[in-house]
Amino acid sequence: MAGYVSPDGKTVFAASPDGQTIFSHTLQELRNVVTSLNPSVDVVFRRVDASVGPPLFSDLELNQASINRGTYTGQETNLAGAIGSFSEPLQKPRDQIKDGAEENEPTPPARFHILITDGVQSSNTQRTDISCTAGSDYVCIKKKLSALIEKGWAGVVLALRSEFGGKVYSEINKGRAIPYESKKRDVGSFRPFYLYIFSPDHAALDRLVSVLKERLRPLIGREDGLREYALTTPYAEGPAKGDITVPKEAADFLEKSRAREEDPVRFTLKISLNTEKLGAKPVTISVEPAWSKHALDSGSRQELASLLRWELVPVYPPDSKYGAQGSRYPEIKVAKQEVDGNGKVLLLLNAQWPPGAGTPEWRAYRLEGRLNLEQEVPPWIRQWSTNLDTTAETANRTLNLESALSGLWRNPSLEKQVVAEVYLRVGPQ
Repeated sequence: MAGYVSPDGKTVFAASPDGQTIFSHTLQELRNVVTSLNPSVDVVFRRVDASVGPPLFSDLELNQASINRGTYTGQETNLAGAIGSFSEPLQKPRDQIKDGAEENEPTPPARFHILITDGVQSSNTQRTDISCTAGSDYVCIKKKLSALIEKGWAGVVLALRSEFGGKVYSEINKGRAIPYESKKRDVGSFRPFYLYIFSPDHAALDRLVSVLKERLRPLIGREDGLREYALTTPYAEGPAKGDITVPKEAADFLEKSRAREEDPVRFTLKISLNTEKLGAKPVTISVEPAWSKHALDSGSRQELASLLRWELVPVYPPDSKYGAQGSRYPEIKVAKQEVDGNGKVLLLLNAQWPPGAGTPEWRAYRLEGRLNLEQEVPPWIRQWSTNLDTTAETANRTLNLESALSGLWRNPSLEKQVVAEVYLRVGPQ
């Protein structure tokens, strides 16, 4: 990773006036953020190579790593081991233990963990280790990340691109050095790097990531220069916006209205009993989710909307009353879902009264939009990933990034999230 740092602070390939790279500025801003947290925290620095180094209780090390290429001397990168250490207790040196505290008193893990990496698990042993302790590959990164999330930890991966001038080491060709230099003002040629940010405190992590991104954004210079893979944080903040449209051909059979309350959006649809014989009639509901900042750094509004799956959930009458003798209820089904160029979800529904006898009654549905967790990764991860690292042409992407991060959002935190919801009441016209 030495190539991310300008040699001797000279403007060799960095675009900034002070000759420092986006990577260097990121480490400096990171130091500024973590040292200004309230309540204050101790900063612990660890080097990661073939093993995870001992904790150094000094934020000065972080500053040195931002300007000194000599910091990066390791020949291997055990990312899986570093992530595995997150949940381990962190013991202070004896001279930093407060008076009266027992040396054997159990210590918790650090409140925040930020792993700064080029995203490549590197091992000279080139073997698969099922236990993921040494000589392991990208599969072990996923295992360690999944283990933290299953324990209830919060996690976010921030991705940035930085100027680079130096050697990239091929994992496929067993560490063969490939000279690579990004073009000074061509962000597409910059080399990616990542901040794996985890904490057992969900709310605290959300605040930290938000502050850090605001500090980093001016360094980037373009919207897609900073990406996020939000593994546990909210994808929506506030109620969705929505509208309902009845096409002309269905105007004689469907009658729409909406409630004044917008949280959540509620519609009423009256359905003609003639649909029992004439068949279902179309109605379109458009939904615009209130995407969070975490979500908007994961993709465009159009990309995010395409990641949603929609389900009609009956909410009234209760199951015990539905289908009761002497009553009949209308039916709504989702026929098609589309996303327009502005990121609005267009849901085509079919509405009708099914054949039957009994008194027409009112029915209510909740239309839920959730993340389709069968999608392996957000689109940007595929764009930043490569399966080969044997030439300089792929040095602006990360080896096996998609494989290392795929499927991580199939976790309890995101499974519970409803990104957008609309209520629909249907009954006789």
